[in-house]
Formats: sequence, structure tokens, C-alpha cells
Amino acid sequence: MTKYSVLFSEGKIGNLKTKNRLVMPPMVLNYADEMGLVTPKYLAHIERIACGGVGTMILEASFISQDGRGFGNELGLHTDEVIPGLKKLVAAAHSQRAAIGPQLYHAGRQTSFKVTGTKPVAPSAIPDPVINEMPRSLSVEEIHDIVEAYAQAAGRAKESGCDFVEIHGAHGYLITQFLSPYSNLREDEYGGSEDNRMRFASEVVQAVRGAVGPEFPLIMRLSAQEMVPGGLRLPDSMKIARRLEDLGVDALHVSVGNYASFSHGYMISPMAMPDSLLVPFAEAIKRSVDIPVIAVGKIRHPELAEEIVSTGKADFVALGRSLLADPDWPRKAQEGLELEINKCVACNQGCISRLFDGKDVWCTVNPETSRETEFAKPLPESVKRVLIAGGGPAGMQAAKTAALRGHQVMLCEETDSLGGALNLAAALPLRPGWVELKNHLIAEMSRLGIDIRLRTKVTPELASRERADVAIVATGALEARPDIPGVDLGNVMMSHEILSGKVVARGKVVVLGGGVSGAMIADHLSRKGHEVTLVGTGKTIARAAAAVERYLLLERLRMGRVTMLTSARIKGIEKGGVIIELMGRTEELPADTVAIAMGSVPNDGIADELRSVVKEVLVVGDAVKSRNVTYAMIEGARAGLSI
Repeated sequence: MTKYSVLFSEGKIGNLKTKNRLVMPPMVLNYADEMGLVTPKYLAHIERIACGGVGTMILEASFISQDGRGFGNELGLHTDEVIPGLKKLVAAAHSQRAAIGPQLYHAGRQTSFKVTGTKPVAPSAIPDPVINEMPRSLSVEEIHDIVEAYAQAAGRAKESGCDFVEIHGAHGYLITQFLSPYSNLREDEYGGSEDNRMRFASEVVQAVRGAVGPEFPLIMRLSAQEMVPGGLRLPDSMKIARRLEDLGVDALHVSVGNYASFSHGYMISPMAMPDSLLVPFAEAIKRSVDIPVIAVGKIRHPELAEEIVSTGKADFVALGRSLLADPDWPRKAQEGLELEINKCVACNQGCISRLFDGKDVWCTVNPETSRETEFAKPLPESVKRVLIAGGGPAGMQAAKTAALRGHQVMLCEETDSLGGALNLAAALPLRPGWVELKNHLIAEMSRLGIDIRLRTKVTPELASRERADVAIVATGALEARPDIPGVDLGNVMMSHEILSGKVVARGKVVVLGGGVSGAMIADHLSRKGHEVTLVGTGKTIARAAAAVERYLLLERLRMGRVTMLTSARIKGIEKGGVIIELMGRTEELPADTVAIAMGSVPNDGIADELRSVVKEVLVVGDAVKSRNVTYAMIEGARAGLSI
């Protein structure tokens, strides 16, 4: 028996019965081929998630026609050629008693010529403010053709053996573009009044129903609120929900937002935002209809998921990024192994940031995501003694992976605690996820029986004494001290020293370095009551941050009245301030404390020394090059996997 009895009770959507109330929501992965067909990589990913116990799997937003494609390697439903691959996905889900179906979608104006090869289309010739590419207004005849394309796509899904289809009517894509006065300025039968703006969605639902028959379950995803001036509001969406129910839609999947409001942090909530922000929207829609409602949005804990369903706020809970982080989330929750769940930390580094860069989706905390085939390689025939230098994320992930492959692992950390760069990251404002990741990795070290040696530096003598077959250098990076006149003065502090508590900033602070680290330090010090000036040498502040995190970070800096200077040349540091050149003028910035956050250099010196006594030496993470946690985790895992 499980203590989450409602969460793991049978669910129902139309006449479809599901083994539990947990749903994998549609997440574009960029794992399909250039034609939009299923690849071995895609199949392996779906097989892995299905094995973890989720009850219902909604495949990613799948384009119904080439002009509606939103991403380069997105799954398609635009041609009969997709059917053989879909059948394999269906077989993978059904082998685990999971229901499966695709999400039918057309991106409308939220795509580009680069992706589709054609000019984007939309209800009205208004560019999306993020994509910023002028679309072409659809003719009535073209609208009818798109409606038919939805029907044909649904027919392909049914022919492939899918259990249902979901229509994407959320997130600012084509159906939302018709529904919303924010994007629909038409003056014909498809624009103007609520009835006219609803016409396209109604025709799509009716056409899909005609293609799949009266008994085939049909779900609709809605943005309950667009969060843009003039966009759909919750009362509007409640009316839309009731009309969809009248049209025969069997369930509603409730999200919020569109591309223009994405940076506000609701649509795919980052680490800085609270959990389950979207549940009240699902609850409001549920009060408006009698059909089941699926809640989504940073629902990371089994206790929270159980509470949502058991109290009637929603009928199903979608996990999303949590299944990328740990496909076994459902099984572990059901078996009472909640403490072993590798929780999503909502960093958005490996998933949504990569997707919007046109890359395939990874997961920071789970290197297996996107590499399921690679991680399924056979276990080695012989056990090796593995010595790891460094107890940060790269070192601990390397230790975990090597131990899971049966090797004997010793991990040495020079300081008196594990965590490495995660300890510094966790000291920054609104970074609780890094604490969670650190604690999970430490727990895994204990669970796997890894030999941990704190206050121990790896040396060639130690490697020889321990008869190491393989050494993994995960010693991170050292903060760079720039060659600036006055950098050695007593009022100059390195950002890592401030975060670790070794030094304390006083009075007015000037932070040198406009990257992510500098911006985070400025936020940290501002919250402690300091008057802060942030000096960047580039044109923008925190350019490398994930899009949503950057928006929220800059907002916090503005709210904290941090002065942000860009394109500055740092000429020198004095006891009372910093001398810079800005727009051709020399200025002195008053400062009681100067904080340096101007990059890092690899701390890889031990690698060459170890090569004299260890046959195989691997260098991973920031010891190779200073980057984000995603790369540290993946390189650590791959090192462990290679042994």
C-alpha cells in the first residue's frame, strides 16, 4: 500500500482508464530527425520514462503541417511516414500499462522562416514580440486547410494505436492566437467577438472529433491567463473551458502564458519562483467544468501532488521536468522511496534554455536524459579501483556513475565538506535547488557505499598507495584575479570569499564583473543592505543566464537599486573607490569594498602529476573549463560511464 492512495488510484479521461493520476506533459525534446520522425534516441527516452511508472504520457507538441513547425527537430504528425515510429512509441508505453498520445499543434506566429522555410502565418499580421518576425495573415481558405490538417494528424495518431490526442490551445500558439484579442485583430468571421475568436478552436475540435470518432478521448491544453496586456484572462478562459466541454472535449490541461510573458517565470517556473504556482488556475478551471482537469507547473514533491488531487484542485498532476530529472519518480513515490527521488531543481539550464537555443534537451541533475542508449551499455567485465579528486557536482556524479557500474570508488575532498561549487551557488539569493542537488548527491554517496575522504588531497603518492586504476580530476576552478592596478588593496575581496563567509563586505560596494556571477553577487549584497554598483565590461549584464532567470535577476537588481554599468573599462582600484572609463569619460566610483567576479581558471594541476602513476586520468567539469553545473554533471557521469 502507498500513502499516496489518491495519486495512485485509477483515473479516467472519457472512456480511457489510467493506472494512476500522474501525467507526462508534452515537452519538446528536439530528439526527432529533420523530417520530424521518431529516432532511436527518441524511442529510448520514451521507453525509459514509461518504465518509471507514469500513468499517462502526452508526447511533445507535434506539428500538423510544415508551416506550423516550431523547432528544428520536433516530432511531426504531418505525414503518414510518422506512423511506424509512433507505433513503436505506443508499444513502449503500452508495455508498461501507460496510456499515450501526442499533442497536436501549429506554432502560428511563434516560429520563424529559419525553422519552417516559409513566412510564419497567424490570424493577423502582428509579429510575436519575442520571435519578432512579421507573419502573414491567413486567408479563410487557408484556415480551412489547417483545420483539415489537424484532423488528418489526429487520424494518424489513432491509426498508430494512440489512446488519445491533446490539442495545443495554450502558450500563444496558433489556436491561442485566434482565441486572444492580443493577437487576433481580424474583422471577418474569425475575429472580433468572443464567438468569432472561438470559431477556429471549435472547428479544430469538431474536425478532430470527426476524424477519431465519438469514443476516442480528446484533451485540450489551455493558457488560463496569458499575462500580457489585452490578452486572455482567467474569466475568459473559464468561458472557453465551458464551451470546449460542450463541444465534447474530455479533459482540460491548464497552463498559463505565451512567449511574450515567458520571462515572468510562470509558464516554466525557474528556481527563483515558488512551487505549484499554476495550481490555482487549474482549480479555477475545474470549478467551471465537469470534465477532468490536469494541473501542471513545478509540482516536484509527491506530498504536494497527492494534496492537489485529494483535495479536488485537479484530477491529474503533470510532472514535466521532474520526469526528466528522475523517470522513476512515480515508482519511488508509490514504493515509499521519496527520499531517493532525484528532484528537478528548476534550473532550466539543460532543458528549456537548450531548447530555445535550437539544441536537444538535457537535464542538469540527470545526465541520462537524452543519453538513455549510452547509459544502457553493458556493465564492465572487471572491477577497477577509481580515485576521484574533488567532491563537487562533477566528482560526486562521477563517483555515483562508477559505483553503479560496480567499480570500487574513493572520493577525496580537500575541504571538510562535500559540495564544491554548489556550496557557493547555494549561498546566493533564491538558489534552493542547488542545496537540494548537493544533498541528493551526498545521500547517494552514502547509499552506494562510496569511500569518502574529507580533508584529503589527492597526490601521486596517494594514488600509488591506493593502487588506483583510474583517476578522475574534478577539482573545479579557481577564481581569476585580474591584473588591475590596486587589486591587492585590503578593501578588495573575491566573490567566492564573500559567499563562503571568509570575508565580510562593508559599506558601499562596487562589483567588478557583469557576468552571471557578478550580477548574482550584486543581488546578494544588495539584499544585505549594501549600496551596490555593478560594473560590466561587456554590452549586457548576465548575458549567459537562462532567459527567465536573467529577467528575474535583472528585475531584482533594479528593485534593489543596484546601479548597473556596461561597456566600462576598469582602469584601477584605490582605497576609496574604482576608476573606470565610461563613454570616453573617466569616472571614480566611491567604494568601501570592491568585489571581484571576473571569471575562473581551471584547477587541473594534479592531472599531469597523476599521469605518472595512474594508467588512465580523466579531467571533468570546471577543471576543464568553467561552465555551468549541467556540464559538470554530464562530464562527471560520462567519466564514470567510460570506465
